[in-house]
Amino acid sequence: MSLRAPRICLDVVGRTAGGSSALSRTWSSGLVTRHRCYASAAGSIRQKAKPAAGATTEEDIQNFETMHRLVERKEVDISSTPLDLLDLSVPSWRSLKEGATILDHLRAVIQRQRNWVFNARALYRMAKARSIPGVKPKSPWSWQLLSVQSTKPTAWLAPFRQAALEVYKRVNEAVAARDEKAIKLMSIGAQQAAYTRLIRKQDPRYINVWKFHGERTPCRVVSIRAFEAYYGIQPPRIGSRLAVQALVRFDTLQSIETYNKKTGARLGETEPKPVVEYLVFQKRMWFDSPWVIRDRLYEGLESRFMAP
Repeated sequence: MSLRAPRICLDVVGRTAGGSSALSRTWSSGLVTRHRCYASAAGSIRQKAKPAAGATTEEDIQNFETMHRLVERKEVDISSTPLDLLDLSVPSWRSLKEGATILDHLRAVIQRQRNWVFNARALYRMAKARSIPGVKPKSPWSWQLLSVQSTKPTAWLAPFRQAALEVYKRVNEAVAARDEKAIKLMSIGAQQAAYTRLIRKQDPRYINVWKFHGERTPCRVVSIRAFEAYYGIQPPRIGSRLAVQALVRFDTLQSIETYNKKTGARLGETEPKPVVEYLVFQKRMWFDSPWVIRDRLYEGLESRFMAP
């Protein structure tokens, strides 16, 4: 990923900490858009004067120098700006569109194969930068590059899958318990806003407890992307320059237990229900911080973004 000044204007801001049985409802995922600014041509309309090419180049160089000085003096951290949602998608062998044509099914197959290639590329980048959680591969070249979606305990992404499952359970427990502080630690962006809205819709007269009854199928990574997002001149003190986004599929059995807040009496529990969710996890690998949930995706949703 490259920065070009002044055409791409970065919003330099820091990360912002920013019914009871409805935990399985779906939410719309928000997409972070990059703001672009365009400089209008200066000069008289009558003369239609055009700026010299040399002046534009000199201005670009000055902008770069100013940006690097700010980074060196730690007055601004452009590596903490919000990241775009990448071209993650739920792979499928056929199109889920209503009335899908043969061409639609062909696009779905091509998208699936494309996702497979980019999964391998992302895992290679992570292995090369030694940024695979809990794993230190001897070489980035391995058959493991082809097993991103594997649920075997020996797979490179096995430690990450366990970490993602723990975050998933803790987030659901926090939503049921109306713990907004915990939600802010484990989620960001649109998904954090969705969890917060769900918390505030609950009836304060009751206490809800989320129950996890196990996985119907093991959680697995279906799509993953890794790209350089640390723009400091010097390498980070810990980790690598990579930022990673991973789309994880969860297939679990869940229920909600409800109590009267005033008396503490148990009012009942819902029957365990199967819940399938696709959640996007994100981590900046130069921070000693946990994985956070940033978006929710759905089957049949076509990616509109290019891979990094």
